[in-house]
Amino acid sequence: MWLAALVAAVAIGLLASPERQLTWVPIAMVMLVFVTALVQLAGAEPEGYIRRMALSLSGAAIVLAIASGVFLLLGAHAVILV
Repeated sequence: MWLAALVAAVAIGLLASPERQLTWVPIAMVMLVFVTALVQLAGAEPEGYIRRMALSLSGAAIVLAIASGVFLLLGAHAVILV
């Protein structure tokens, strides 16, 4: 999933406008959660399911967090709703 997160980050950086880059990052994370769950369930190995999910998704979150920082440094806009 780390590679999928990297691919998603690159796609967001190339395809999304700077105003929308940070909007797409959490959407990518949600999609990675679903894909990770499907991949893990398709494996049909119940032993270590939670650990594998946690490792995959924490790595994906780190990759997307780094990408978010890069987007901010390159001029993406952060909108905070209070």
